[in-house]
Amino acid sequence: MLFASTMTVMSGAIIAPALPGISRHFSEHSQVLIQLILTLPALMITLCSPLMGYLADRFGRKPLLLLMLSIYGLAGGAGFLINSVELLLASRALMGIAVAGILSISTTLVGDYFEGSERVRFLGLQSSCMALGGVVFINLGGLLSDWSWRGPFLLYLTGVLLLPYAWAMLKEPRLPGATHADSAQAPARVDYWRTGLGYLIAMLSMMMFYMFPAQLPFLLSEQGEISGMAIGIALSMSALTASIVAFGYGYYKPFFSVMTIYVLGFALAATGFLVVGFTDSYAMAIVGAAISGFGLGAFMPNTTTWLMRITPQRVRGRVFGGFTSTFFFGQFISPIAVAPAVIWLGSLRNVFIAMAVLCIVFAAILMILSKTYLRADSRL
Repeated sequence: MLFASTMTVMSGAIIAPALPGISRHFSEHSQVLIQLILTLPALMITLCSPLMGYLADRFGRKPLLLLMLSIYGLAGGAGFLINSVELLLASRALMGIAVAGILSISTTLVGDYFEGSERVRFLGLQSSCMALGGVVFINLGGLLSDWSWRGPFLLYLTGVLLLPYAWAMLKEPRLPGATHADSAQAPARVDYWRTGLGYLIAMLSMMMFYMFPAQLPFLLSEQGEISGMAIGIALSMSALTASIVAFGYGYYKPFFSVMTIYVLGFALAATGFLVVGFTDSYAMAIVGAAISGFGLGAFMPNTTTWLMRITPQRVRGRVFGGFTSTFFFGQFISPIAVAPAVIWLGSLRNVFIAMAVLCIVFAAILMILSKTYLRADSRL
């Protein structure tokens, strides 16, 4: 399940270094169309995750996960053979649908298989693997793209290679009350207010986190000539610290409530954004990215832990389908939201400062809610 979770990062990270080669090979097509090859899976994940969650609840977790692993491997690996942009986009869209199912179901299975502190630790491991996977797969994709722009697409075949192991090891969870018809048909109550707040926090945290890989290279280039390796180090720093804090989630969670971790996370993220926004130093920009990573890295395991505690098991699939959708919508919307913000605020540096202010506002709001409407969650 940990490896399946990293596949969501692989969907974009692997081919990112190959984009220049893809652009040269399909030189008759526009740059926007070539960039869509990278971003289309995130859009499909956003659109299809709620449906995948419903299907997982309706037809079972394991059969759907095995199907999605097959589609992921075949549709992703097809890029090695395809020689048409239109077909390549179609295969990427199909792969995005598969990723929607893989992440929704694997996260749901964590809640089905584990309880208590064991679940908390595993969620931390899952988030850590996803963040660290971004660092590893970008470099691995870059290595293969030096051989050929088609090379990185071969890595998607891991979905097919994982299939026999997943079939042998994963067990379909037994839902409580499934042996009693009346109980199985009884409606399961979803707390839409708290679930919606969890979705909003997931979207905002991903939107903020994605500002570093999407915007930091442009900010650093404003400071003068800088090598690609130096930019790569700066980009990987936030992912590295995020993976560290996610990995340790199970160890520090017993000492802090869900709401406290959110408040501390927004405060750390604000500090990092302020450092990046005010500094003219490359070294301090790396420090700022690292600080923000420490704050934002706890958000995914914290949100999944919270949602699992407040969601009935029989509807957990559709709730986490919605979570996956909003999570990746934050990634998709991040560059779209920043573009007009740069025009309105006058510079990219001011956008980072504005994000710091937004983090402080959310920290204050959650602190107030933890003392009022979400008082019960301040003890979770």
